[in-house]
Amino acid sequence: MDSRFLATIIIFPIWLTLVLVFRRHRQWLFYYLTAAFGLTLQLVFLAEYFGIDQLLVNIASFHVHLISKYLFHLPMELLTNGRFQIITAGNSSILKLGIECSAILESSILIALVLFYPLFNPGQKLLRITFGLIVTYVINIFRLMIIVLMAYKFGSDYIFVAHAGVARVFFFICELLLYWYLMTKPTVKSVGESILAHEPLEKVAKVSHALHLKHALGQLTTIILFVILATSSFVFSSEWQKAFVGIEKKPRPIIYQEETGLETDKEILGQDIKLDLLDQIEVNNFAPGNEWRYFQSFLEEGKINLQIEDQNSLEPLLVEIYLNDSFENRAIIKQEDLSSNRQIFQKSIPVERDDIVNIRIRNIGSFETSFIVKILKETTSEQ
Repeated sequence: MDSRFLATIIIFPIWLTLVLVFRRHRQWLFYYLTAAFGLTLQLVFLAEYFGIDQLLVNIASFHVHLISKYLFHLPMELLTNGRFQIITAGNSSILKLGIECSAILESSILIALVLFYPLFNPGQKLLRITFGLIVTYVINIFRLMIIVLMAYKFGSDYIFVAHAGVARVFFFICELLLYWYLMTKPTVKSVGESILAHEPLEKVAKVSHALHLKHALGQLTTIILFVILATSSFVFSSEWQKAFVGIEKKPRPIIYQEETGLETDKEILGQDIKLDLLDQIEVNNFAPGNEWRYFQSFLEEGKINLQIEDQNSLEPLLVEIYLNDSFENRAIIKQEDLSSNRQIFQKSIPVERDDIVNIRIRNIGSFETSFIVKILKETTSEQ
């Protein structure tokens, strides 16, 4: 059983018991702290168990790619699972955004803090949580843009400074300001009114007084604008499809290593690449929704990749490769992506002796298509 799901099963009854006991005995401080902290843990564990964290990273990567490409005009390509290929001065680097860039922890904290806060009624809580999650997502996009821009400008030597330093400090300060706006500001206002009116706080800080109409309208407007922009982005570019592939529930320890980093692609510079054809298969009249599969066992170690040649007006193809039943990589191929001797995957797949490779190709277009699949073995030699 996955460690996160098991932790949730263990935590939930203990958490619920403590919350009910503190509430029954009107120990409000302990009630709030226990309720918020316990719910945060459970939301994080469940989000990671169901792969929501990876989904958030992938969607955020799609929006970062749009901003980087059309606003900053960076020479980069969106890959799957929160990865970018960045080309600088003849070099190619793969920037991977790890799970810690999903903002799932900060989002869970926000939900828990607002949900159990006594100053707001249910409608106000729902509005503030929705508004807070949207603002957190936007702040996270700015954080990721800082990482991408610094990685592009300064290279791999500054990726730690960008991610763990500049971007993290920026995100932390913005989140503190958001928490202040959502909870601290209305609380301080209620305390001030209680002192000036010489009335008890519980009378002044009634739930109907915690959110003025102008703030409610402002938050609602922000939510509507975000929904419109987010929806438009999915219409503007088909690259969003890469955000919804590669989402798998992978067992991970409770505490895992930092994943964000920049990896130089040595295949681009300093080596000659030789591609030996291992097999070639012609696929004809491939109908929409159909899936083509290919299995091969390798007799020696090396690196493999694929090429696809168009036979007649290639429809979009979803290409997946598995190694010994374990997912390795995924790409979406369209007509405009095809070029002479171009490999499907930016980084070739290393294989060992007796490894079994499973290639799956699905027609995600609207019409039949025909193509040739080439399985290649790569060898390199230093220049």
